Amino acid sequence: MINDGFLDEVREVPSVTPMERVVAWSVFRSREDARQHLEHVYLAEGQGLVGGCGRDSVAPYWWVGVQVQDISQWGNVTAVNKRGRLGD
Repeated sequence: MINDGFLDEVREVPSVTPMERVVAWSVFRSREDARQHLEHVYLAEGQGLVGGCGRDSVAPYWWVGVQVQDISQWGNVTAVNKRGRLGD
């Protein structure tokens, strides 16, 4: 079972407040959708799940991301994979 406790930590999505070595993230409008997404994230060695929750001008959100130990192993450090302006 995946530990999903980090989803309850108040932490803005990295496109609003950058987070060190986070290279990929997705934003969800329900905690359950974010939790379900965890089951589909495949991690390589030196990678871990991160995330949190917050609120924007529309509604609450939850986000799930991947944090790498060594950003130089990611390749092009500007090739950060995110979806949309706020990661959605």
